[in-house]
Amino acid sequence: MSFKLGEMTPAISGNISRLRAIILANYRATEKNIGYHAGRLSLGYKLLVLKTPPKPEDFEFHGTTSRSGGRYGLPAQTAAEDRRRVSVHEDILQERGEKGYREFQKHVLSISTFTGPDRLVKILPETRHDDDMSPDRQYPPGGGFLQWNLKKPGLPFLFAAHFLADGTVKTKGATYRLNSGSIDTDLRQREKLQHFLQTV
Repeated sequence: MSFKLGEMTPAISGNISRLRAIILANYRATEKNIGYHAGRLSLGYKLLVLKTPPKPEDFEFHGTTSRSGGRYGLPAQTAAEDRRRVSVHEDILQERGEKGYREFQKHVLSISTFTGPDRLVKILPETRHDDDMSPDRQYPPGGGFLQWNLKKPGLPFLFAAHFLADGTVKTKGATYRLNSGSIDTDLRQREKLQHFLQTV
């Protein structure tokens, strides 16, 4: 599926988090925050941002990125074992029932902020999921940032920024170099990019 930088994507499902989990100039730190194995973002990634928050029917709670795969406990060595871990979604659903789950979603949405550094984002790594890599290696526990799962068919996103393998970041009409070696220049570039991502 190909996307055009600066334009809306088709509906996309899967895990989302907050912009504050993305460390613009440090791919390794972003991997740790999200819960990717070291090197997953080495080839770069696409950063998609939601323009509006989801509705209760759009998503499921997956806890935080410290819950690998949205499940309790540590990720397993095989996919079959990993699926046996209790999911955060199922646990909340069992505890509250469908009506209680929906009310909890509405409550969380009503008290949450989804602007600035707290806006909801999705990362699409250039290195895709590897069926031959064990879950415990591929998706280690992350840094404890919000983790929701958009149910299929998902929602459209804005393709806001393309983070390239060399650390350069492209947006529609601009290019940012965040690790040029000049502290003052790099800080200004990072501030401009952060402002753009928080407000676009």
